[in-house]
Amino acid sequence: MTARRQPSILLACDFFVRYSARLAAGMEGAGADVALLTRDHDLEFGGDPGAAAEFVAAATGGRVAHHALAGRVRSPRGLAAAMPLRGAVREAAPDVVHVQESITNDVRLLLVAGVRPGRFAMTFHDPSPHPGDAVSRRDVVANRLLARRAGLLFVHGEALRDELIANVRPRAPIVVVPHGIDPAAAAPLPERPNVLLFGRMSRYKGLGLLLDAMADVWRRVPNATVTVAGAGEIEPHPSLADRRVTVRAGHVPDAEVPELLATATCVALPYRQASQSGVGSLVKPHGRPLVATAVGGLPELLADGSGLLVPPEDPARLAAALTSVLTDRALAERLGAAGVRTAEREAGWDRVAELTLTAYREHLLSGRQA
Repeated sequence: MTARRQPSILLACDFFVRYSARLAAGMEGAGADVALLTRDHDLEFGGDPGAAAEFVAAATGGRVAHHALAGRVRSPRGLAAAMPLRGAVREAAPDVVHVQESITNDVRLLLVAGVRPGRFAMTFHDPSPHPGDAVSRRDVVANRLLARRAGLLFVHGEALRDELIANVRPRAPIVVVPHGIDPAAAAPLPERPNVLLFGRMSRYKGLGLLLDAMADVWRRVPNATVTVAGAGEIEPHPSLADRRVTVRAGHVPDAEVPELLATATCVALPYRQASQSGVGSLVKPHGRPLVATAVGGLPELLADGSGLLVPPEDPARLAAALTSVLTDRALAERLGAAGVRTAEREAGWDRVAELTLTAYREHLLSGRQA
C-alpha cells in the first residue's frame, strides 16, 4: 500500500508569524512541502531587526522556505518587490494556500499568494476586535469580506466558531483546531508567591481588575508580588505604586520568557473580553497554573484542568482564586501539571498540523488530489 502524498502548502501572514512558523514546522514534520510568506517587518518581535527571520529559521530548523515581502503597501516599489515572489509561488503551484487573519493589512500578500475565491483556507484568531484595540473599520470589513470568500475557515475554540458565524455569516465550513502548544519545559514553582500578567497590554487584558483583586489577596498573602510585563497600554491604578508590584514595560523577547515564567506561581488572564489566548497556550508547557475569567474561548483553554475560572468583572472571586493557588502549592502543581499533559499529548504542534492537514483534505482537496 503506497503512502498518501501530503499536499504542498503556502502559509501566508502579516502578523501571527510565530503561529505560522510553528504550524509550518509541524506540517513539514508530517511530510508536507511547506513554504511561508510573510512581510519583512519585525513588529511582532518588538521591532528588533531580523528577529522575525531568526525566529522562523529556528522554529522550522531551516527546512521551510521563507519568502519575506519587502517594501511598502502603497509604494510603486512595493508592488515591484511583490512580482518576483508571485512568480516563485506560481511556479511552486501549492495545493493549498492558507492565510492568517490580518493579511489584508497588505493586499500584496494576497496577490503573491495567488488567493482564489473558494480555494483557500483562513484562520481567524480573533473573530471580534478586542475592546480598546485600535482596529479600523476598514480592517474589520476587509477581513470579513476575505472570510466570506474562503473555502475553509479555522478557529481555536467552539465559542469562537459561534462568534465567527454571528459576525461573518461565512459560506465555508469552519473547523476548530486548538492553538498549538510548545514542548513541555516546566521549572519548579518559586518560593515566594508571585502573580504574573504578561503579553501585549491593552485595556481588555484586565490589569485594573487584577490590581483591584490584589487588595484582597494581600490581606491573606501579604508577601505576594505581582509582575506586569509587556508592551502596550498600562492602565493607571493606585496599586502600581505598591512596592510589591513590578512593571516591566516593553516587549519581552522570546529568549527571556522561560526565566520570566520561572518566577511566577501562577499566570493571570483576568480578561474583560477574549477570543483565545496565545499567552495561555504559551504558559501551559511551563507548568504554571492559569487563573482566568470565563470569557470567549478561555473556558475551553482551561477545560483540561490547567487553571481556575472566575466570572468576569468580579475582583472578589478573582482574589479568592488567586489566593487558593498562591497558598496551596499542591493545588498549583496539580493545575500546572495538567497544562503540561496537554502540551505533551493533545495540542502539540504536530497534533495541530495533523488536524489542519486533515481539514485540507476533507474540505479543499477532495477530488483534486490522489
